[in-house]
Amino acid sequence: MATGGLVTLKEIREMLDVCAPGALIVAKEHHNWVLWNGRTYRGLPLGKHGKRVNPEIEGGQVRRMARFFEILECAKKQLPQI
Repeated sequence: MATGGLVTLKEIREMLDVCAPGALIVAKEHHNWVLWNGRTYRGLPLGKHGKRVNPEIEGGQVRRMARFFEILECAKKQLPQI
């Protein structure tokens, strides 16, 4: 089974607004941390090197985060490419 397509950070924020209201994305030195509901997901990539204004992130990474927060079904409805 192929991994998903690419998802922009803006699309991830929009999905989190619907599926995980109040979630916060914090950019750290090597990864983005996503905080929601008392849990912290520390593995969301920053994106490719260079200018990271609205980086594209692999769908598989987003799917993994959604499973961590137990919002996978909602995330799939918002982001069909994952």
